[in-house]
Amino acid sequence: MASLPTAYLLFNGSLVILAALLLGFPLRYAIVKRKGEIVNAWRVAHSVLIMDGLMMLIIGLIIPHLILDELAVWVLTWALVISGYGFVVAFTIGARKGIRGLTLKPYGLNTVLFVTHIIGALGSLVGILITIYGTLRAII
Repeated sequence: MASLPTAYLLFNGSLVILAALLLGFPLRYAIVKRKGEIVNAWRVAHSVLIMDGLMMLIIGLIIPHLILDELAVWVLTWALVISGYGFVVAFTIGARKGIRGLTLKPYGLNTVLFVTHIIGALGSLVGILITIYGTLRAII
């Protein structure tokens, strides 16, 4: 039986991958209709979300092998879950609206996408740093 943090990561990682797979439909449409730059936005959304979901699944599977206290495991878990959904919002809306959200300005939707990108990036960074720390403790 999987621990609760493992189950959360496996479940939410699977949902992020499902979102990524569903983004294959607008990607296909953009390719078929020769939408140019939009194709790249959908391809990035599709690819990044698959990779992010896979990272969640893999880290979920290795949690039992990490040497971490309970708080660190929960911080790791929620950092990755929040990161995954931050990226789902950022990349999906960004591709749909043709906005990258890489800067705060112009204010409005671009700012929202910027914040969700930051949430995704920081969550992934926190998650991977805790994972590295837990693996190092397992080695030493």
